[in-house]
Amino acid sequence: MNQTDIQDFLQGLQSQVNGDALDEVVACCSFIQLTRGAKLIETGKRHPFLYLIVQGSAKSYYLSEGKEVCTWFAFEGEVVSTMSTFAGHPSNETVELLEDAALIRIHVKDFKALSVNRASVARLITEWVVEHAIFLESLLYLQSLPVKMRYEHILEARPEILQRVSLTDLASFLGMSRESLSRIRSAP
Repeated sequence: MNQTDIQDFLQGLQSQVNGDALDEVVACCSFIQLTRGAKLIETGKRHPFLYLIVQGSAKSYYLSEGKEVCTWFAFEGEVVSTMSTFAGHPSNETVELLEDAALIRIHVKDFKALSVNRASVARLITEWVVEHAIFLESLLYLQSLPVKMRYEHILEARPEILQRVSLTDLASFLGMSRESLSRIRSAP
């Protein structure tokens, strides 16, 4: 993927950044390909990049008593970062690829610097932060539902999840054991 391809991908996601501003955003980007299991962000570490998934998927998790607790999944066209690392702090979670992935890597410091003089870039950052806040709100709502309704809700919202996420990770995300998830899935 070259700079023109990156520009086309970014325009497809966010048409509000264009012209010279888009050229400047593209200059903060690079294209990378990583294999399944690669850790994009690690717990306790600062990380200077955010990512856009061109192809592939990722999960975020933290460790609790030695077990992974999945907090979210990301797929094509979605932003991958943590709010802590975006703010320049160490991450509270690890982000790992679930599949081989093609990613656009954006240097956060350079990207944020553009927002000072480019209103369209500042709006894009605001839009991504608002999307993240809405996503967090939906996660809180999901956790308030009974476990069977959590499963039904996630299948309705993200039907592709069963083909792309392991049952262990899905059960963790839904706050139940894998055995409970299997019982729910087999119930009529």
